[in-house]
Amino acid sequence: MLLEPDRDEATDLYQDNYNVIQADPVSIDGLDAAQLTTARALFVNINDQVDTGIMLTARELVEDIEIVSVVDDPEQAKYHRLAGADSVLSPRSLLGETLAAKVTTTVQRELTKAVDIDVDLQLAEVSIHHGSGLAGDTLAESQIRERTGVNVLGAWFRGSFEASPSPSATLSPGTVLLVSGRESQLSQFVEMTQSSVRQFKTGETLVIGHGQVGQAVTNALAEDDISYTIVDKTERPEVDVIGDATEEETLSAAGIETAQTIVIALPDDTIAEFVTLVARNMAPETEIVARVQANESVSKMYRAGADYVLSLSRTTGRLSASRILDDRDLLSLDQQVGAARIADHDLGGQTIKDVDIRRQTGCTVIAIEREEDVITDIGPDTEINVDDIIQVVGADSGIRSFEQLFTWAELSYSQVAHSSVVVWRVKMAT
Repeated sequence: MLLEPDRDEATDLYQDNYNVIQADPVSIDGLDAAQLTTARALFVNINDQVDTGIMLTARELVEDIEIVSVVDDPEQAKYHRLAGADSVLSPRSLLGETLAAKVTTTVQRELTKAVDIDVDLQLAEVSIHHGSGLAGDTLAESQIRERTGVNVLGAWFRGSFEASPSPSATLSPGTVLLVSGRESQLSQFVEMTQSSVRQFKTGETLVIGHGQVGQAVTNALAEDDISYTIVDKTERPEVDVIGDATEEETLSAAGIETAQTIVIALPDDTIAEFVTLVARNMAPETEIVARVQANESVSKMYRAGADYVLSLSRTTGRLSASRILDDRDLLSLDQQVGAARIADHDLGGQTIKDVDIRRQTGCTVIAIEREEDVITDIGPDTEINVDDIIQVVGADSGIRSFEQLFTWAELSYSQVAHSSVVVWRVKMAT
């Protein structure tokens, strides 16, 4: 249930098929109308000051409801906690850290982020870089499994996720693969994805835009001892090149011709798109990672030449969902892919081949928890017991399909791309 104070915005949401009511979320009457007392959780994201009023009102109605809030300014987080927030999210900071992790992987040739499934199994997303020996190969030609032992579970092509990609799919620069394997196998695979012809040096990361996201990027790079050049229109002590990044002269002064990686951290999507076009024209083989504000801008950024794009609005939605859904791990902040632990299922006595989970849902079973053991060697003839906990990976839509088809209960939630108040509910599957 969405609670929107603005009548026009509420009307637009209703026309987009959201479950919404128009009411004042700071008032007891407004939260009452949204049936807050029967809700599982409350998510607030209007602005830093208004959100505190909503949370104080919510605590007047329901003392023990879980509250998740979002802050634009991380310094305001303490006041959100004082107002009653159980979790306070700072998506801009996390977005910057994630972009920096892409730079770290490119420069240091190390796997910086992975999700542990068991002591011997990890999940990770790994990019195919410009100049890599894999760039231009099909998935079949790459022989990733044969050469490294890594399993490819899915792939993002120009930002669009495909579960179980075709063997004929081309691994162009910027393709991101969702893979599983042992740490040593993943490290070997990361080495294969790097440029085979260019030497990686420090001092060749260009950060365009130094607001909150850009600052999070440079802070994370500094922690990893990766030097960088900052471009921004505003004169500050930390800015190296002051100027308009849409102009070639500014980017030349910042050393774009020798940059290995460019991070575009601008708050205006239209300007970010133009800067991407200019940067790609000036540096055709350089990695470009970027942030955008709106989901609708992601595809345009890829078309303009970016290799990896994160959307602030989707990042916010997915972070909030991950805090509410205790059995979910986010594998990608922006690309709507996750891992889920499923306990209440009706698959006992059937094999993986009998159920045909991948064809029906697009999900892949990566592990089965059975009493004290974790089974990671999953094949078509692996049998599922009634009391097993099944670990699956897939797109959010695929995980929801899995829940609808094979579980007793499904958690229904929305990911909203604008400021809103969300009341989360549990819907029982029939």
